[in-house]
Amino acid sequence: MSNDFKDSYDDMNFTPPYLSTITARTLIVHGDRDSLYPINIPLEMHTAIPGSYLWVIPNGGHGPIFGERTGSGVTTSYFAETALAFLRGDWQGA
Repeated sequence: MSNDFKDSYDDMNFTPPYLSTITARTLIVHGDRDSLYPINIPLEMHTAIPGSYLWVIPNGGHGPIFGERTGSGVTTSYFAETALAFLRGDWQGA
């Protein structure tokens, strides 16, 4: 399997200048063991998106919100609770 997609901006333009225009509250969720996208990608996104939050899930693969299937320990219900808290604004100022 090739990882070339991560270096291509032809399909999706996730360059820092475009990401920096995002004004919505943003939660980036990434597994630290994602075999498709290295951890530097969400780190760069987090840096580029003003006021964004980054949740790196230990032992999480690609699609880390399904922890019961990946062994990350983050269950789908825990993800839902955490995401809803974020969307409610509970993370403001954190």
